[in-house]
Amino acid sequence: MNPSAKDAASRSSALEAWVQGARPKLSENRLCQGDLDELQAIAAARGKKIRQRLLYLHAQTPSIASGLIAAALHEPIEGGVQQIDPGAPDLPYRNVHDAIRDGWQVIHFPLQTAPFDDREIDILGYEFILQKLEEYNA
Repeated sequence: MNPSAKDAASRSSALEAWVQGARPKLSENRLCQGDLDELQAIAAARGKKIRQRLLYLHAQTPSIASGLIAAALHEPIEGGVQQIDPGAPDLPYRNVHDAIRDGWQVIHFPLQTAPFDDREIDILGYEFILQKLEEYNA
């Protein structure tokens, strides 16, 4: 089952569970404002999906506090993939730690087996890959 189908099934079962729990409350005149608020939250979530945003940050060292030398943001939309540009004048954050504080989650840390001089090999700094999962209306 794909993630969208799982989300839809989960929301459907949440709605069914709410209705089953509400029936006895309704017959006993115990249905309250909080129950309706819960129903409203379930209904609001029905049209939302989750999408993943990716942020590639290239740092001077493998430390999350190290300064950045390049970045690329990949949005889940048509044309949303960027090239890594070490010449970009404005990087989105000062370091990986700042991105984490802004809600990004690290999903890949750079290999830290040995220090290297990036002039000797074909990579740019230490690459961190971060993600942000965000809701959007379908």
